[in-house]
Amino acid sequence: MFRLSMVSRAALLVCMGSIALGAMAQTQTDTDSGSLKRIEITGSRIKRVDSETASAVQVITREQIERSGATSVTDVMKSVPANNAGAFDESAVASFTPGAGGVSLRGLGAQATLILINGRRVAPFGFASGGQQTFVDVNSIPLDAVERIETLLDGASAIYGSDAIAGVVNIILRKDFTGFTGSASYGITQYKDAKTPTVSLTVGHGSLAEDKYNVFANFSHSERSAVYASDRPTTSTADQRRFGLLDRRSSYAFPGNLYTVGGGAIGSGAAFLRPVAGCTPVADGSSLNGRCVYDAANYVALVPQTKKDSLLFAGTMDLGGGNELFGDASFTRNTFSQQSNSYSTSTYQSQGTIPSAAITLPIGHPQNPYTDREVAIRYRFQDVPSYVSAESTTQRVVAGLRGTWWGWDAETGVVVSRSNTDVSHTGFLRDSVLVNEVLDADGKALPTFQFGNPCANNASLMSRLYPTLRDNGTTQTASIDLHGSRDLMQMANGPLSISVGTEIRNESFASTPDALTAAGEISVLGASSADGKRNIGALYTELSIPLFKTVEAQLAARMDHYSDFGTATTPKAAIKWKVLPNLAVRATYSEGFRAPALTETSSSPASSFYSGIRDPKTCPVPDTTNLNCDLSINAISGSNPNLKPERSKSMSFGIVFEPIDNISVTLDTYNIKRTDEISGIDVDYLLAHEGDYPGYVQRLPDGTINKLNLPYTNLGSTHVMGYDLDIKSRFNIGEYGKLTLQGSYNAEPTYQVANVAGATEVEYAGTYGQPKQRFKLGAVWDKGPWTTSATWNHVGDYLRAYTPADLSCSYSTGPNPGLCKVDVDNTVDMFIGYKGIKNLDLGLTITNVGNVAPPIDERNAGRLTLLNSAYSSALGRNYTFRAKYNFW
Repeated sequence: MFRLSMVSRAALLVCMGSIALGAMAQTQTDTDSGSLKRIEITGSRIKRVDSETASAVQVITREQIERSGATSVTDVMKSVPANNAGAFDESAVASFTPGAGGVSLRGLGAQATLILINGRRVAPFGFASGGQQTFVDVNSIPLDAVERIETLLDGASAIYGSDAIAGVVNIILRKDFTGFTGSASYGITQYKDAKTPTVSLTVGHGSLAEDKYNVFANFSHSERSAVYASDRPTTSTADQRRFGLLDRRSSYAFPGNLYTVGGGAIGSGAAFLRPVAGCTPVADGSSLNGRCVYDAANYVALVPQTKKDSLLFAGTMDLGGGNELFGDASFTRNTFSQQSNSYSTSTYQSQGTIPSAAITLPIGHPQNPYTDREVAIRYRFQDVPSYVSAESTTQRVVAGLRGTWWGWDAETGVVVSRSNTDVSHTGFLRDSVLVNEVLDADGKALPTFQFGNPCANNASLMSRLYPTLRDNGTTQTASIDLHGSRDLMQMANGPLSISVGTEIRNESFASTPDALTAAGEISVLGASSADGKRNIGALYTELSIPLFKTVEAQLAARMDHYSDFGTATTPKAAIKWKVLPNLAVRATYSEGFRAPALTETSSSPASSFYSGIRDPKTCPVPDTTNLNCDLSINAISGSNPNLKPERSKSMSFGIVFEPIDNISVTLDTYNIKRTDEISGIDVDYLLAHEGDYPGYVQRLPDGTINKLNLPYTNLGSTHVMGYDLDIKSRFNIGEYGKLTLQGSYNAEPTYQVANVAGATEVEYAGTYGQPKQRFKLGAVWDKGPWTTSATWNHVGDYLRAYTPADLSCSYSTGPNPGLCKVDVDNTVDMFIGYKGIKNLDLGLTITNVGNVAPPIDERNAGRLTLLNSAYSSALGRNYTFRAKYNFW
């Protein structure tokens, strides 16, 4: 609960609001009596007529969403240029967060972007990104219920509290609807896959103006079929030699290959003998010639199979006197299923589970064709395919009252938001069963177990060997809030306006891994649990001050008290100067914070893998033939109950220019510095300074890295600078209709990181996953019942190097220097709509009209995706046909 000491410490922040609630109530006139209606804009609690505030806000309308062909909020937000590095969707293979999508404004990570629904918080996803950082799964928000999406591109902790460091995404749901509308769409790629049928029904009754009430309901269902790597030309096979990469097909196959015993540092076999019966060997002249081959492209799903169902109820009742009772309840269920490649005997040897990379078949084993010697089998544990499946359900209930009370435009609401996610894994081996029931005491195969022929084995043994693993994550956010705004007094240059508010919130997070995973029985899967809860209380106030007739200042401050770490106070100051009737200048300064996530303060040690790591001790110079130059390392991350919040300071400066009617240009620069960042120490920095962190790097006797210890702590900082350019124009071209042009451009040439406090900042802009620029340019032509649009999407290139300390590239002097970077990604989308039939709205969206293949991402060669799913799509050209009919 909100402590008394907190109230006293916040007195200076809200004294003006307290005076206003009392003394000023008697003299205030109705500010909404004029013809212009005041509205609340994301980033401010003060209602206003002018929607262009001192902070940049980008709005995506319902019409734009429908033209895009998107099927989720994640799809919509992926096209926003300011949504940069750290964003992710459900396509990420082997993700900690299966089926979820996260937004990362300014590239500062999903944990630094606050997601709101109708201005209020949402419960986070049941599992943490990277096993550490909590975030809101925007896939759980039903797209068909969205009226618009407002993206605030400025720090806003002084208004909304924790997490609003990089900005805020406010999802505005439909508030009222009258009639009965049905819509359906069907999406399919030119490869005739990724089939995406959707259906939606919306029914509403009552007019607020005439009937004094409105109630409506919306139901929507969508699904998408899977796309495998083998279904696309670029990833059709794991043999990537045609791109200058490796042949990633494997002789660790299903049902396997026989070798002579011994050979190699890890016992992978000395000489090839023959494939196991039941396999057709390849005959392509490669080094795998004559062997049974495992091509993981046949098993890696680039696009997972998904289904989404949602139900929204909402209602508003006019109580008279300007008061309204409102509420909504939403229920969603998302299911997700994704296959990935299975692990081999080599993998289990590297985990220390079995003694050698090839399992010895003794004389007399039914799969050993020789009577005079033992043989070794290179095997892929594909008896049960490797799948991760998830079902996420979310519930959100809101009830509130808004109106004009004693001269205040006020609103109060109660929110309960809950998320539950069940994740199951199949195709993963239980180590103890493998060691004790498949192998004998010497690590050799028992004659009772046949490889590659699961039906020949004992069914009970197979179920124990390949258990179904079930994890659960449950989160809840419950809050009650009250805020109001009014004109405090009339000044010479206009009204002095104020907003005050308070909020009390409870948060809980509980994630529980399967008992076998938690016990370490599944060596290739990491596991951590978290079980924490806390109470938060907040007071905040905001002033809008007309300094001059053309100059408006905004002052805001908020104090949040958390029951686990204490208090955070965040101020904000902004100014907007209307230099000319068609030219305004604006600037902001704000401070922000991110409270330590409950997973960072209450979780058990988490096991994870870092891939693509170069060990400077055993790989001093990048070398594609040296395994230590491209390591996959197990790391243990630990929680810390003594963490402090992350802090930020941000500044922005911009201009809004309307040179002629119907043309608007905004240019905003931003500068954000985040400190006290919570993380395990950066792996590359740790390896370069290993001597400064004893015990963090564990090595085997031969010097090879065995494991990393990366406890969470407040470490370094990130400093980003960039600018956004938005252009909007609308022209009436007479008999040819109307033409609308719009462009959004984001450039981020500065992304500086100090891995520990006091370290020199290192420039990461342009390195892996950090493109320096993104933009989208669009044109919409309306003529009669027809609407046609085209949009150009651009993502800039970036280097394959993870860090500036690793800029050297082994491909630079070879025949494929282009692999040293991920090239630009340019795609064009088109839309054609027709409304010439009564009550019927038809549309066709074509995304990636040119069927442009995503730029090759060498860093994802091992995953076989060869693309960065945060920026690029594996779908290729995709067609979405849509029809909407108004029944009444």
